[in-house]
Amino acid sequence: MAELPFKLVSADSHIVEPPDLWTQRMEARFLDRAPRIVPGERGQEFVCEGILIPRKGIGLMATAKKYSDPDDLYFSMDGDWKDVPQGAYDPKARLAELDREGIEAEIIYTSLGLNMYSMDDREFQQACFRAFNDWLADFCSAAPSRLFGVAMIPPRDPDSAVRELERCAGLGLRGAMISIDDEEERGYNHPDYGKLWSAAAAHDMPISLHVAASTETFRRTTNAFVDFSLGFTPTMYTIAGMILDGVFDRHPRLKVISVENDAAWPLSMLERMDDRFKRDQGWAGQSDGLEPGKVPSKVFHEHVACSFMRDRTAIVNRDIIGDRNIMWGSDYPHFDGGWPNSADLLAEQFEGVPLDDQIRIGRANAIDFYELPLARGL
Repeated sequence: MAELPFKLVSADSHIVEPPDLWTQRMEARFLDRAPRIVPGERGQEFVCEGILIPRKGIGLMATAKKYSDPDDLYFSMDGDWKDVPQGAYDPKARLAELDREGIEAEIIYTSLGLNMYSMDDREFQQACFRAFNDWLADFCSAAPSRLFGVAMIPPRDPDSAVRELERCAGLGLRGAMISIDDEEERGYNHPDYGKLWSAAAAHDMPISLHVAASTETFRRTTNAFVDFSLGFTPTMYTIAGMILDGVFDRHPRLKVISVENDAAWPLSMLERMDDRFKRDQGWAGQSDGLEPGKVPSKVFHEHVACSFMRDRTAIVNRDIIGDRNIMWGSDYPHFDGGWPNSADLLAEQFEGVPLDDQIRIGRANAIDFYELPLARGL
């Protein structure tokens, strides 16, 4: 099937939450408010109190038609649950999907939960996240050497965030997703977050910044093509801030990954950060965030990773971005993911790339970053 001579490891895949996930798992005091999938005028809709997009159709996850026609690119919000691929919610079907696609293992994220970071009711949000994390841990337990889940962590209350991260580490989840932004008056450089970074490092839980997992909508203009083309910018700002404010120097074992933002965006940022850090301290204020002798690009290369679906630019420029800092993800089962025929599609992007680098980007980097119990090579 695949042109690649090795099994892939996806650094970005998803489940789709079953209609009864929250109605079955929410604690009793919130059960009447539990998020759910309900019939709508044009298929099923996701209903969740407090999110910025109050009624979200599930059409972008009702993607089973990709199997019959991968070139059919027309998807809208309208869709029915019957058209969600079974592998998105059934672990047995998921393993069959991985085998078909030439994928040995994958890092797994929420789908509907990406919008939940905008919720204002923190106790309700925390309850929603706990219910999801329990379900995801159960899902991954079907194949603990192949399915590795990323917990949803609400960062606004760092003490609660630490407790949930530690609980999820005990459940076997492998990473911790937080919102890509926080309140303007308290960014992730704020001392309050130090305990969260320390806990993530202590439990070997990389911090994920996934596109659209935001306290705000990522819509910035009236043109959706503009907003989606530049959807990586909030994450870019967050990572640059964490680097230049010395978060990684204070927490030398902390790892952060930019997810589904593709991987070419650091190209100009790395050189520009180094140049401005060198030239601007006289007027911008001398920075004591980085250890003496360090430059921002070195911090990036030591602590930050980026996942991509289709990004030939990043692959070609891997020596600048870091050939150990970029990793492929299928984004299954989302409409714009690099599936089906994942290995063939990635092989096209790897044209002219040495096999050792292909293995790093398509497999070994994810294994190293998440310390997965898998062999790195062929």
